[in-house]
Amino acid sequence: MRMLYAVRSWSMGMLIGLLLACIGTAEAWEFASPHRDELERHRDAPTLAELIGDGRRSAVPLQKRAMERELAATVFGYLPYWIDRDDFARLDYDLLSHISVFSVEVNANGTLGNDHDWPWTALIDSAHAHGVKVILTATLFGNEGVLRLLGSEEHRETFKREIRDKLLEGNADGVNIDFEGSGSNGWPRLINGFLADLTDYLHREIPGCEVSFAGPAVDWSRRYDFPGLAASCDYIFIMGYAFAGSWSQESGPNAPLLGGGRNITTTVTGDYGAVARKSPEKLILGVPYYGNHWQTVSSARGAGTTRFMRSLFFSATQAGAEQHGEIWDGESQTPWYRYQRRDVWNQVWYDNATSLGFKYDLALKHGYGGVGMWALGYDGDRRELWDLLEEKIGRREAADDLVSAVELLEPAGPVAFQLFQNYPNPFAGETRIDYEIPGAGRVDIGLFDVLGRRIGGGNVEHDGAGRFQWRWDGLSEDGERMSTGLYSFRVRFEDVEGGVMERVGRMVLMR
Repeated sequence: MRMLYAVRSWSMGMLIGLLLACIGTAEAWEFASPHRDELERHRDAPTLAELIGDGRRSAVPLQKRAMERELAATVFGYLPYWIDRDDFARLDYDLLSHISVFSVEVNANGTLGNDHDWPWTALIDSAHAHGVKVILTATLFGNEGVLRLLGSEEHRETFKREIRDKLLEGNADGVNIDFEGSGSNGWPRLINGFLADLTDYLHREIPGCEVSFAGPAVDWSRRYDFPGLAASCDYIFIMGYAFAGSWSQESGPNAPLLGGGRNITTTVTGDYGAVARKSPEKLILGVPYYGNHWQTVSSARGAGTTRFMRSLFFSATQAGAEQHGEIWDGESQTPWYRYQRRDVWNQVWYDNATSLGFKYDLALKHGYGGVGMWALGYDGDRRELWDLLEEKIGRREAADDLVSAVELLEPAGPVAFQLFQNYPNPFAGETRIDYEIPGAGRVDIGLFDVLGRRIGGGNVEHDGAGRFQWRWDGLSEDGERMSTGLYSFRVRFEDVEGGVMERVGRMVLMR
């Protein structure tokens, strides 16, 4: 640390004081938690109503679909309760395997606190309709609280029962344990046993339930047993970010691929290297969809910081880079930009599709189970990060999704009976169902709720082949306004010779 170069003529008391200050800084750096900071920043924000939907009924379970193409790896995204409705509507479910709802807060005695209006029925219905698993994030931040829970059998048992009930309440597919703190009081020595017990318990109580842990990118003080941690749960989400932040004395990269002594590459090959060699499928490399903004003493790379301004969502960093000009940092393999306002220099360090792509490549090269992000919705209306996922991991395609909902084009001439995915989906007002028939005949369209009860539909006579569409306004045949949920639509075609064909699709209504 450059400050130590000037202590040669200082008194011993001043030197000790400086060292203690440095230790305090290291401790703060060690417990750098954007998850905690963002939760506190949005403490008073309500949960988006569109996520919750109709809380009067149970969420639908995960739907098993015949797939033409699956994702090449896991894609695990945290979804915080403070995203806005447009961000929710833009979620591309076919590029995701897991959505981790953030969060239900955990008390030190094992009871559950603020669950931010869980269960989020509308989100669960939408995700499950697309075959995406919904994970519930359980958060507890700070050494004292984590140690108190882990150190008491009574508190551990309380947590096990309450989190089980919370998962069942929302038909969730697993829990992500996000317990964070510097670990200076020794709680990391207890986490493996706790997770092993919790995993065994939830596997018995909820068959198929997944238990994961949000692990630090760097074990700064060697307090974790990462191979044991991986063995104690189903997988680890590595929080591959927060290498810089509010505590930083110099500006710098949030998730450096290289450079600086410790970086994402040393995380993959060093901290988690033993796990990667034995069971890489248990590792998910998380990346940041955010950057950091400081005021600095100069325009230079790595300039001293005078004030931490805020963390910026990916969408904001891209707008800033377009305005002020992106600078590529070759050492860390990440971008940044700078600008001067009222004689004060500002620097923003962030990640873009290029730098995130390098990190995805690193994880996949080492056989990781997949990648993830903090957090979904932070990209706003920009598409490049979704496009990057499709490039690196692929897109899930159901066997019955014959065309994309955004490619509803008239064919040259139908030769077979086909049913297309409704559009839009999910929908709030009206949706349309397109189908093709190879000749004259009678079409019966049926709409069904999640219990299989017919709620509407109609019959149509066609005198020849063609492509046709049928619209639904969200009302039952009795005129009842249907609630948010998963619905099925069936199109049954009977030709003039009595031959019968039918296809079934699924759609999500969101009020």
